[in-house]
Amino acid sequence: MDLDQLGKRDNRLASLLAQAQQWQRLDRAIKKLLPPNLHGYTQIACIDAEGCLIILAANNMALSRLRMIAPGLLTQMQHVDGRITSVRIKATPKPEKPVKQNMLTLSEHALDAFDDSAERVAHHPDLAAALRKLVNKRR
Repeated sequence: MDLDQLGKRDNRLASLLAQAQQWQRLDRAIKKLLPPNLHGYTQIACIDAEGCLIILAANNMALSRLRMIAPGLLTQMQHVDGRITSVRIKATPKPEKPVKQNMLTLSEHALDAFDDSAERVAHHPDLAAALRKLVNKRR
């Protein structure tokens, strides 16, 4: 699918494509000013209404490093885009981890073996109780 061809038919899509290309160019230009080891950990988010360039950092190392060097690069960043008046570094929000579901299944034979073991270790009440709890939970 050729997005340029689709953009020629729809002005809104053409405008959206032009904006995306502009942000990609800005992202590349700003990354050229940063140390190479930070390129994979940074992303330009936006330039807000006050002219503040928001840069997202993927981890704490990149966050602290960018906060140290960004003020010194402000003038160079302003040459890249005249709208930039200041820089703010933010941490990239981490996606929520899905709740883990226990997929453990035990055969009836295994559950019977745990039940027998619980009877044999009755002189260790905590261990016996833990084994019985496991068996009851899985049946």
